[in-house]
Amino acid sequence: MRFRMGWRSAWAVALLMAAGGAWAASGSKLKQRADKLASEARALANPRGCEQVAECAVAGFGHKACGGPREYIGYCTRTTDVKALRSKLDALEKAERAWQREAGIKSNCGLTRKPVPRLEEGVCLAR
Repeated sequence: MRFRMGWRSAWAVALLMAAGGAWAASGSKLKQRADKLASEARALANPRGCEQVAECAVAGFGHKACGGPREYIGYCTRTTDVKALRSKLDALEKAERAWQREAGIKSNCGLTRKPVPRLEEGVCLAR
């Protein structure tokens, strides 16, 4: 027996699938927690206040589904509570891993190289 789906049925299925994917991507409590931790980590990482590049540091930020950080952020070790930042970054990595598992998120598995810290006009950069 051959099953034929009309355009309305196909459209309804597509909408339901898209809605489920959207919920998994943005509506999950795990995603909300990861977003909150990312905001808190960015607030802790103060890139200003250094006078020498040796005072700048770079840290992995977030988690790619294939592993490793999704990006790097620069910060000034003189003006940043490094211990609090590292703790927040660890929590963020765990939260993003959990959300990615829950949502079935995949990544391109591209290598994100750790940049060398730079100091430009008193601002530490990770580029």
